[in-house]
Amino acid sequence: MKILKRPAILLLLIVFASCGSSQRVITDDGKVYEVEKKAIKSNGVDVTDDLSAAEKASINNLIKEKEEVKKAYDKQYEELEKAIEKQKKVKEEAENNQKKLEEKLKNLESYLEEKQDSRDDYATAKERYNNKKAKFKKLKKEGKLSPNDIEDWKGKLKDLKDKVREAKNSLK
Repeated sequence: MKILKRPAILLLLIVFASCGSSQRVITDDGKVYEVEKKAIKSNGVDVTDDLSAAEKASINNLIKEKEEVKKAYDKQYEELEKAIEKQKKVKEEAENNQKKLEEKLKNLESYLEEKQDSRDDYATAKERYNNKKAKFKKLKKEGKLSPNDIEDWKGKLKDLKDKVREAKNSLK
């Protein structure tokens, strides 16, 4: 914005300075006049009294047209500056929104990954519990376990069941 303001201010100063001094006008027939306040000069010589009323009016109309074009240019320049500023704000807002959305996506991916890990942990714990339980029943049925072994196995199975319960609770 600072970059655009400096040329605009400089341009306005030049316009005001030129309005205060003199303006060059080139008529349709190619003659060059310099207008200073109400005096009209050609090649440095005052020709105000030598010109007809129509020529004076034509020169004044050219000056007015030149000023109107300058005003239109200044207005359009200002509108373009405003449009550029607005675009910058829209761009910044869009970039901020994109960053927020990317952060949400990252969080969602992390959440889904944690959920998948929890499901995997639950499935592993449940499988381990079922395998040990089946092995315990088989050994007990075959009569290969002493009363102390049975108590040890029940403790192990209880610990495994607690791990399964913990894994299941982490799914929620």
